[in-house]
Amino acid sequence: MKFLRRSGLALLTGILLWLSWPPHGFAFLSFFAFVPLFFVSEALADDKVRFPFFSGMGYSYISFVVWNACTTWWVWNSTPEGALAMILLNALFMSMIFGCWQRFRSLQLPAIATPICFVAFWCSWEFLHLNWDITWPWLNLGNIFSNCTQFVQWYEVTGAFGGTVWILVANFLAFFLMKNLKENRKKTIVFGSALLAWIVLPATASLIRYSTYPMPNESTDKSIEVVVVQQNTDPWEEEYSMSNQEHAARILSVAASKMTPSTNLVVCSESALANTMEYNCLLSGNARQSHVYGGLNLMDSAILLHPELNFIFGTSLCRFSDHQFTETARPVMGFGKSWVDYYNASVAYNRYGVVGTYAKSKLVPGVEKMPYPKIFGFLEQLAIDLGGTSGSLGCDSAQRCFQLCDCGGVKVGVPICYESAYGEHFGKFVQNGAQVMAVITNDAWWGNTPGHTQHFQFSKLRAVESRRTIMRAANTGTSAFINERGDVHQETKYETRTAIRENVFVNNDVTFYNRHGDYIARFFALLSGCIVLFAITLRVGRFLRRKKGRALPTSEN
Repeated sequence: MKFLRRSGLALLTGILLWLSWPPHGFAFLSFFAFVPLFFVSEALADDKVRFPFFSGMGYSYISFVVWNACTTWWVWNSTPEGALAMILLNALFMSMIFGCWQRFRSLQLPAIATPICFVAFWCSWEFLHLNWDITWPWLNLGNIFSNCTQFVQWYEVTGAFGGTVWILVANFLAFFLMKNLKENRKKTIVFGSALLAWIVLPATASLIRYSTYPMPNESTDKSIEVVVVQQNTDPWEEEYSMSNQEHAARILSVAASKMTPSTNLVVCSESALANTMEYNCLLSGNARQSHVYGGLNLMDSAILLHPELNFIFGTSLCRFSDHQFTETARPVMGFGKSWVDYYNASVAYNRYGVVGTYAKSKLVPGVEKMPYPKIFGFLEQLAIDLGGTSGSLGCDSAQRCFQLCDCGGVKVGVPICYESAYGEHFGKFVQNGAQVMAVITNDAWWGNTPGHTQHFQFSKLRAVESRRTIMRAANTGTSAFINERGDVHQETKYETRTAIRENVFVNNDVTFYNRHGDYIARFFALLSGCIVLFAITLRVGRFLRRKKGRALPTSEN
């Protein structure tokens, strides 16, 4: 009976977390989602179960499998194997964190240590999940508020980790409130008041900041006219069967209706020119008559009509060498000692030719990168093939910006697809001078599912964190302009071939969060290390005292 009741509570936590999640979730449910699981943890601690780590891990695994499966099932549309592995492994990692916390509770420390430990462990886990090779930050708790950014304008100071702490502390206050609801009226009032203040005060401060944020002035602030192209190319049937010239022709035909003599920039999606181009040939302009480079000839024709025009587009690049010049370079079959490395890249192009390239550096595990190649390198051939180049890709060493011509030297940062889920990484473009941001992506692999909508809404958080206008170009949608407050302008429909135009304002200010990154997570990671060392010291001390007690001689009569 205990097992069924506790399993039901764990299941309820998973359902509440799912119902909290964008795109259609009720974000404020997250303030109570962990409470049922905390009651399970409390019961395990009261029962003094023999193996607290495995008991906590087992029950919480129910919660986290439900949450992961219901929220990210759409990955199945692109890779069933990857989706299954992602759901089961991510839930396992989360449950291990919960199990560690359950083990810590068995040390019977002061009550205040229990919530502090959990917040520290969970934030450390999210920080790890942003930075190790098996990275998957989709379910970091701070992302929950991506569909209601007016309540988290203070992300410009804290980043999404501020949202994680907001949620976890609220859950503990709600747990203590419910625990004392019938037994202790005084504590009920204290925890109820604290919970109300904890939720209402940050939300109110955010709404004030939202309503008073100094929006750009069209008459005085600098802007550029931008056209975003949603070319709507089927990745399964068209993307790699069409030549780059055909892709470029489609892009220009879609953009033509929105372009004016004042247009400064056309932003195209990830893999807009899908066929691989050789890096040195691209820079030098050689082989422009081939089907691979022919798309640039069409862009040149558009630039003749609009000399101030700049293009930003995604493509696949490769570089050759006579030695293994990068860790991901692979030998070219039949060419002796030649080596080649491939990149998922963005390119800036104008009348001067190629004026900038950037290679995606946050790569999708199992699709674009084999995690820990020194250990799992033998699995390289099993990398998931979604068309184009499969296996581990190369990456850039810095988050480079593109400087546009003939518009006052405006600098644009261009994070590619998955990179828009990483707040600190996104902020490095701003640190390197980006005044506006262009997120280019290809979400067509998932189909018309919550996946592309979640990904789109994450960009709203990045706009608030960085206070940069975002031009989002997605192959099949959703494309849009997102202003510095996270408001969406001209949101396109999914699977629609279209273009949108807007005057985009530049911003030179760097937010506190962009300047300092995930400092909250680093603090909690340090705190977690101190907690672990303290726990080890405590256990060793207790062991030595017990051993000393057993060694004392018994008194004689």
